[in-house]
Amino acid sequence: MISKLCGFALAVFLVPGLAAASDGPFANVTALKSYWNSAAGSGHTEIFVNGQKVHDIAGSNPSFVKQYFTCLLTSDIRVHCNTGYDGAEFLTDLVATLDPQAEIWVDGVKYRNGSGPTPYDKAEIERCSGDSSYYGVERYYLVTAYYDGFGVPWGNNCF
Repeated sequence: MISKLCGFALAVFLVPGLAAASDGPFANVTALKSYWNSAAGSGHTEIFVNGQKVHDIAGSNPSFVKQYFTCLLTSDIRVHCNTGYDGAEFLTDLVATLDPQAEIWVDGVKYRNGSGPTPYDKAEIERCSGDSSYYGVERYYLVTAYYDGFGVPWGNNCF
């Protein structure tokens, strides 16, 4: 993770405006690949969507690796979808999208006690594994079950 962040920091320093533009939104994987074909420069670049490698541009190392997610509510591809329906690279980003009173479990271990309006307000989050990058297996977090106590529980499976 540190190597990935250092590579991104260098890219942002060398190409002003890269950070904001590279986070999306992108209409589809083709648009994402087109963006990176022009923005990658001479470095090795690996692009992932929902943990799956969708683009690998040859170049010098160290590699730059960036992960995106397909956003259900906006029907596009972004780094941060900002809903509990979609994946997130960091647990804190996904937790921030959930009801602040919900009980949260991560990989079967209680992460946060709930104080919601019903005893059923609960989210189950799983750490998922995707394809391998230059730095190892790409990992992300996904809500695999959510119970609000009123409607039908919903959930996802790792992509």
